[in-house]
Amino acid sequence: MKKNKETRRDFIRKSAGAAALLSMPTIISAGSLGSADKVRVAVLGVNGRGTSHISGFMSLPDAEVVCLCDPDLNILGKRAAEFEKKYGKKVDQQQDLRKVFENKSIDAVSIATPNHWHSLATIWACQAGKDVYVEKPGSHNIHEGRKMV
Repeated sequence: MKKNKETRRDFIRKSAGAAALLSMPTIISAGSLGSADKVRVAVLGVNGRGTSHISGFMSLPDAEVVCLCDPDLNILGKRAAEFEKKYGKKVDQQQDLRKVFENKSIDAVSIATPNHWHSLATIWACQAGKDVYVEKPGSHNIHEGRKMV
């Protein structure tokens, strides 16, 4: 009887799909949502990984992206136009992430900014009472990481 020996390549090939699913953002809200309610998400940093965050959150039935934030107005305008074309609705645009944190109608933020902004953006978002999904690395050193926690 021949044994099925799985190689490392087989394992990686089979794991790729699971890894892709695990990398999709998930929001867990402490509050209770009604059936018509959705978690309102702002995506911070929309030039790179932020585009994946947008599609990931928009694919969740209980979440919707309501705001895009990027300091580069050219990129921000381009992503907002792409969003409207793909999803059939306009999205708020902000150049300053502090304005996003001030917005009481936003429940959560997804941080895909350059790495050196991850810690500060996370801290400010938490201080504003927002739920946070942040890309890795969360921080560049132990001090920043402890401040995030």
